[in-house]
Amino acid sequence: MSFWENLWQTLSIAAPWLIFGLLIAGVIKAKVSNKWVAKHLSGEGATPVVKGALIGAPLPLCSCSVIPVATQLHRSGASKGATAAFLVSTPETGVDSISLSYALLGPFMAIIRPISAIISALVTGLSISWFAKHESTTQDVGTDTKTPQPSGTSCCSHEAHKPASNATTSCCSSSAQESVKKDTSCCSQEQETSSCCGTSKPDDAAKMTILQGVHYAFTQMLDDMKKWLLIGLILSALVMTFIPNDFLLQYQNTWWIYLLVFVASFPVYICASASTPVAAGLMLAGLSPGAALIFMLAGPSTNIATLGILKQELGSQAMKLYVATLAISSIALGVIVDWIARDWHLDFHQQLMHSHEFLPGWVSAVSVVILFAFGIQAIRNKILR
Repeated sequence: MSFWENLWQTLSIAAPWLIFGLLIAGVIKAKVSNKWVAKHLSGEGATPVVKGALIGAPLPLCSCSVIPVATQLHRSGASKGATAAFLVSTPETGVDSISLSYALLGPFMAIIRPISAIISALVTGLSISWFAKHESTTQDVGTDTKTPQPSGTSCCSHEAHKPASNATTSCCSSSAQESVKKDTSCCSQEQETSSCCGTSKPDDAAKMTILQGVHYAFTQMLDDMKKWLLIGLILSALVMTFIPNDFLLQYQNTWWIYLLVFVASFPVYICASASTPVAAGLMLAGLSPGAALIFMLAGPSTNIATLGILKQELGSQAMKLYVATLAISSIALGVIVDWIARDWHLDFHQQLMHSHEFLPGWVSAVSVVILFAFGIQAIRNKILR
């Protein structure tokens, strides 16, 4: 098929399931507040790490939006391990990418992907919790060792530092904090309580209706991912058009392909949803499902921006542990998935070739029109601002 035919086929397969995922993401956004997340991620030990991995997995946050949330969670009392686990599991998977995985990769990958994301998050978070907990950073909660600039003022504030008694919650804080550094929100002026995560008050997430949550999913969340989702769809169509179906089959039994995929994924700034069509295209070209899983785990969770924030917030030792444990866990999971696929005689190639038969054509066409309508509206809003 031509490039445009492959692009349309991939888009028409993905669109209905992406809409379904966005609807579920909107409900989660309405019902799960940042205050609730911060409450469960505070404290030391393994329990907050487990909660960070489990809570982060379904949340509707992509690679770019998870960074400020994880930063504020750590400053609100979340442990290093819990912050790292949240930072791994949240961008690696989500309800939108799970639904896309089912449509493009089949039920096996749709199940194994979130399980692998949670496992890699647990391994990474526990490693940092055990081995990096004694390293101090200028961002550690409960310390005030920063340079003399007003640490309590916000990143956008024009006011002088206020006493701790005027504490207000930040955009991702669980409650008013006692430490001086959290007394204003990250985009506030003096006593204002508006946050950088939106125009609402910090606790409005708990009061958000389902309709407002769905509106958020189809506007802000879709706007965050549309660029990289489009790039992912185009790359998938290019691979399907110009790379023969058996091109990568010759490398399936070589151990270095796993390391190569991880290294190639390392600098890629891509969200979980956008990585799915790329993985589908690579699997059609002969890449093993385990190697494709490594790409879908490492791509969204490792990039220069994430590592920079990790070093700043958790320290250089935690950053090194993050990369090392994520590499080991994702490659190990990829090897296990390939072993299961061979042992169970799973035919992913045939499954991918017939993935377009899941839904009627008119459903796919209507879904594509809906996504384009919201995408055009988002572009129009940016132009008018």
